[in-house]
Amino acid sequence: MKRLFVLFIVLVCVNGAVFSQKKSAGQVKTVVIDAGHGGDKPGAVGRKSQEKTLTLQMALKLGKLIEDNYPDVKIIYTRTTDVDITLAERARIANKAKADLFISIHCNSWTNSTPTGVETYVMGLSQSKANLEVAKKENADILLEKGYKDNSDYQGFDPNSPESYVMFAMFQNAYLDKSLDFAGFIQDQYKSAIKTINRGVKQAEIFVLYKTAMPAVLTEVGFISNPEEEQYMMSDEGQAAIVSSIFKAFVTYKSSTEGVKAPAELKIDLKGYKDKSAKKGEEKVKKEKAAEPEKPVEEKPAPVVEKAPEAPTADEPTTFVPSTAQTHVEPPLPMDEPKVAEQVNNAVSAEVQTQPEASVMPVKEQGKQEVVFKVQFMTSGKELKKGAREFKGIADYDYYIQKGTYCYTTGNFNTAREAANYQKEVREKGFKDAFVVAFCNGERISLQRAKEMLENR
Repeated sequence: MKRLFVLFIVLVCVNGAVFSQKKSAGQVKTVVIDAGHGGDKPGAVGRKSQEKTLTLQMALKLGKLIEDNYPDVKIIYTRTTDVDITLAERARIANKAKADLFISIHCNSWTNSTPTGVETYVMGLSQSKANLEVAKKENADILLEKGYKDNSDYQGFDPNSPESYVMFAMFQNAYLDKSLDFAGFIQDQYKSAIKTINRGVKQAEIFVLYKTAMPAVLTEVGFISNPEEEQYMMSDEGQAAIVSSIFKAFVTYKSSTEGVKAPAELKIDLKGYKDKSAKKGEEKVKKEKAAEPEKPVEEKPAPVVEKAPEAPTADEPTTFVPSTAQTHVEPPLPMDEPKVAEQVNNAVSAEVQTQPEASVMPVKEQGKQEVVFKVQFMTSGKELKKGAREFKGIADYDYYIQKGTYCYTTGNFNTAREAANYQKEVREKGFKDAFVVAFCNGERISLQRAKEMLENR
């Protein structure tokens, strides 16, 4: 118990220093891409490949995609060759660069070859034994480091000690909302591009995520212990599908975070890449043409009816395993930050001022959707009781659930400016990271979307 208390004191001190670096979100200009394992730490081993090799190949491809489409975004790799980088050093690289996003790429494995699928982790307490086992596996590299017990970076952390994981229960991830957003975007892209089991977004006590002072995810791109999945991850088509999925998730995350539209066209120069969205577009056009009524053919001496050429179709991508039917789940909505809220509010305010008063009618009477603004001030892994001390006196609150996390809001305003003013009061009560969010008929939407809806009234 004494040792646990000492760990807690050290944890508080270290986290205080790390999170003093936190800067206002709103721009995604620096991204750290972490290829899991390396050097004498191969990670999971399949029949024909090693995790460290596959993750490096995909990390480099992902970085190039971002650079090709966003020249102004700085890409930093934790490694570009087969070298050993400690878990603490990976986090230190990201923190030193004051990165806006941390992406760690890994391959999953199990004791038998049956499990398949993709999943993405954010920092948090494991909700199941399986999640904890993944955390132990990813943290196990610490045990391979010489003198790790005396390394102050690890604060006495032992990947195999249940007591060590209690430390994570004392840690509140200031970037959980944004991490959940990005993780959700990744899983949604996987679901549309790869025919395998979508294992969803999960939380676990993963050391490298715990040490990074920014939105961070660790994505498991497949089971190397499954022969078919391993072969897919080794192939050009498989890597192209995986990497392009992470990249497209990044595009969505960046545009929603910055409150701007995503590029109209994306440059995806990957060997083996097949754009399924393009194929769907072709099929849609083909169906629309088939549904059109046939035009009467004018009678001619020798009528000739030409057959319309069929729209070209692309081959189906190589798959991991037979497709598992899943219910479509909309991607998590972006956690917009105060700067974006102020920008949106200025635009909304200008729009309202230009409208003649007589033309303004209640939203419901016009048959349009109602937009309201609130202030999100706290998240929790469980539902809190009314009057709990965590609310710090805020009695008028509500919550919505995102990826198993309870997101608490307060206030109900018609404009972003009113919500932004109230946000200051909420921050003064101790919720320093409170920010403005928007809802439409009870559903969370981005501030950019709220702006567009108000402009179209």
